Amino acid sequence: MKYLTVFVMSLLLLCSCDGDKMEPSTEKTLWIEQSYPPCTSEFNIHDTEWVEKIKGWSDKKFIVNDLSELPNDPLGFSDLYTGIDFSKYTLLLTYDIHNWNIDVYRNRYYYDTIRETYNWTIFTGTYTNPDENSEIWYFTRYAILVDKLPADTDVQMKLVLSAINREKK
Repeated sequence: MKYLTVFVMSLLLLCSCDGDKMEPSTEKTLWIEQSYPPCTSEFNIHDTEWVEKIKGWSDKKFIVNDLSELPNDPLGFSDLYTGIDFSKYTLLLTYDIHNWNIDVYRNRYYYDTIRETYNWTIFTGTYTNPDENSEIWYFTRYAILVDKLPADTDVQMKLVLSAINREKK
């Protein structure tokens, strides 16, 4: 009876798996050498000097393979960035202007084997209710360091925002 039970259980397990319909993953998770915390500057929308400095930076994306390719952004770069060994690594940068606090964030970096693209998704979460009428806004730079990428590499960068336990008032 013991062998019959094992046989039936094995048969059920095999029947529940349909190997012909399993598809290989089209995404290969890649290693992030360094994930930099978002660098954010809070500003008042009436500060015309600052607004002029950051104009055009929202949604800009950079694939930096050499120190000379670091953009001259309004936030500036510390030794953490200027000391990167660009013979081994590539720095990915993207910018955003937003009207909510970044309370949590994480990065996902993967290779899409169908589209043949590298993909960096930044997941941010906020407790803040974005308010289009707010006078306080934020300018943020996101950055990760990855293994060296060829200069002509296609990298897709995307920012995803989610609300965290907001209570309705």
